[in-house]
Amino acid sequence: MTAPGYYDQSYPPSLWGGGGPGPNDPTITSLVPNTGSAAGGPITVHVHGTKFEDGSEIEIAQQARPTTFVSPTELTTSYDPVSAGTVQFTVRNPNDEESNSVPFTVGAVAAADVSAMNVAQVEDFVRVHPDLLAEVYRFERDGKARATLLTWLKALLDEEAAQE
Repeated sequence: MTAPGYYDQSYPPSLWGGGGPGPNDPTITSLVPNTGSAAGGPITVHVHGTKFEDGSEIEIAQQARPTTFVSPTELTTSYDPVSAGTVQFTVRNPNDEESNSVPFTVGAVAAADVSAMNVAQVEDFVRVHPDLLAEVYRFERDGKARATLLTWLKALLDEEAAQE
C-alpha cells in the first residue's frame, strides 16, 4: 500500500508529484509531415499541439533547432534528414517546460528521390550530403546496395561528360 500523498509513478519518487506532464507543459499532438526522405533535402515540419509559447524551441534528437512560433498551437522548423531511421521531436518552452516526444520517420534513399534532379541539383546534393554518398559507396563495396543512387549519379555524370 502506498502512503497517502505519495505517487510511485514519478521518478524520482515524489511526495507531491506524479510522473506525467505538469498542467502547464506543452504537448505535441502531431507533426506534419511526420516522415521524410534522407535524399529529399530540407523540409518544413509543422509541430501541432498545445501550450506553445513565443520563444519555444523544437528539439530534434535532443538538439535545439531554429524555431518559428506561429501560434500557441503551432511551431515550425526546417529539418534536413540525412540518414534513415527515427528521430524524436520535442518542444521546450522558455521556462524549460518540456513536451512529450513524437517520432519522425526518415526513409532510406530511393532512386525516385533523385531521378528528377538536374546536374546542378545533383552537385548541390553531393555537397550537402557527402556522408550519405559515403554510405551508398560502402553499400556498393559490400555488395549490399540498398539504393540505385550511385549508379544513377554515374550515368548522369557520364551523360553530361559525353555532351561536352
